[in-house]
Amino acid sequence: MKKSHSPIYLLLACLILTGLLGTITFLSLTYQATAATPAADDGSGNANADAGPPGGGRHPRPTMVPTAQLRFAGSDAAISPGILSPGAPMTYTFTILNDGGTMIANNATLEIPWNGDQTFVDFSSDNPDWKVKSVDSTELFIDLGNVAINETGKITIHATFATNYLKTIFKQTVYLNWNDEHAARHAGTNLYAQVNLLSTPTAGSGAAPTPTPAPTTTPDTIPTSGAFAPVASQASTDSVWYFPATQHTLGGGFLQYWKDHGSVTNLGYPISEEFQENGRTVQYFERVVMEYWPENPDPYKVLLRSIGVDLNGVDPAVSPDSPTASDGSVYYSETGHWLDGRFVDTWESMGGLAQFGFPITEPVIEGNTLIQWTERARFELDLSRPNQLVTLGLVGEEEARSKGY
Repeated sequence: MKKSHSPIYLLLACLILTGLLGTITFLSLTYQATAATPAADDGSGNANADAGPPGGGRHPRPTMVPTAQLRFAGSDAAISPGILSPGAPMTYTFTILNDGGTMIANNATLEIPWNGDQTFVDFSSDNPDWKVKSVDSTELFIDLGNVAINETGKITIHATFATNYLKTIFKQTVYLNWNDEHAARHAGTNLYAQVNLLSTPTAGSGAAPTPTPAPTTTPDTIPTSGAFAPVASQASTDSVWYFPATQHTLGGGFLQYWKDHGSVTNLGYPISEEFQENGRTVQYFERVVMEYWPENPDPYKVLLRSIGVDLNGVDPAVSPDSPTASDGSVYYSETGHWLDGRFVDTWESMGGLAQFGFPITEPVIEGNTLIQWTERARFELDLSRPNQLVTLGLVGEEEARSKGY
């Protein structure tokens, strides 16, 4: 007699067979997917697992760590009025937000170190949890508490401008301080305004302003006529500013561009008046040359000349697989050069591609200074001392000299 098989045994056999077929199919698909995605070849015949995107795009170094990203929102960190007078009212406005990160910014504060004898008047914010933490003759702290991810708020601070600030450009660095799960954090931004030194406050008197003496210059070192010749001292207005440091004026669209794109830090003081060069209105500054292109749509009517290309030329491209001088360097296939990691933060925070253009050389060390040319600027870093700030070379002056001005 033949033995009959129990239904339970048939069911178990089917399950085992199905599992084996699934495993074989998964292994087969995995092999095919791996075979269809070969590692990039570095040109030597060896697979390069770290190769970047096809066509050679940016190749940033992976150093990201989860963090809170508390920051000032773009141009929403400003001083008004644009021209400050000694002892007169002034206003700070800030928009602060925590975005781009994955953590809460704990124990956050806004810090404003006073310049000269500035005095605090009052504070307001659309965030009811933000309040004055402390204020004295040297600095102001605003308590922001714990700023949640994507939380934002606006702050207005009224103050009185210093009576003992003796520079024509007011520069003030304000800071955001906080901590997250990994470390204490710190971020800052620079604020700029013109200072009217031609008026000195006198309590309750209508005394006439005392003119600021023009800087002494040697006639052999400056032009006596033309656009580069000094302009007589005059009071600044909202539409035309006068700079005693270089004895030149700045107005119109060039003034607005100067205020919106980093002012002295990025562009320097004007070293000429507006004039016609090759049929176009231009003005020279210590670090740039502005050109007016009325045929362009806004906001491209004022453009910066490619001084880096004029003065240095474009070096031959290097491979994206070439070694870099520092961590955090970024490769740009458009010109075939790495932007040194020590310059990346400054390049990005002070205007990026629109302001400076792509790198056109590799970084080099000249004496104790690390330098690198971009299309419109030269980045410089003093290596002889620790914790130095990146600066921009006076390439506008060099461009003027190269043209015999």
